[in-house]
Amino acid sequence: MMRARIITWFASPFLSLLFRWFLGVIFVYAGLVKIVDPLGFALALYNYHILPAWMINPLAICVPWVEVMVGVSLLAGVMLLGGAMVVSGMLAIFAVAIGISLIRGLNIACGCFSTSATAEPITWLYVVRDLLLLGMGIHILLFDQGYASLTPLIQTKLLRK
Repeated sequence: MMRARIITWFASPFLSLLFRWFLGVIFVYAGLVKIVDPLGFALALYNYHILPAWMINPLAICVPWVEVMVGVSLLAGVMLLGGAMVVSGMLAIFAVAIGISLIRGLNIACGCFSTSATAEPITWLYVVRDLLLLGMGIHILLFDQGYASLTPLIQTKLLRK
């Protein structure tokens, strides 16, 4: 009986809605921080020493905008499947990049919520954080039912025309 309640609670679309809003706010905020300082974000990307040099500047410009769009998608509940897939993919990539950098012994700032080179250096807690956030993204993929979504409103407006 208790186990069934826990499973029901875990699979709850309301929990998925909370995860959607939480990830949405995080991604909008993180993206806006990087949009304001593309050079600082480019330096953070460079410090990982994972990407070829020619990819740094295009990614420093594009990734923050993708983060904001994905965050808005999750907050508004529009194109949820795509938004949840992109956010989950990005979080997996972030966790791998940080993990690789830690294994290589790099003492660098994350570039996640600050573009300052003097920000706190990465630790294994950053990997754990990203994996927990990835779990939220996967939960959205599996259990979200579109509660508090603007999709029905948009579809209604489009059908009236």
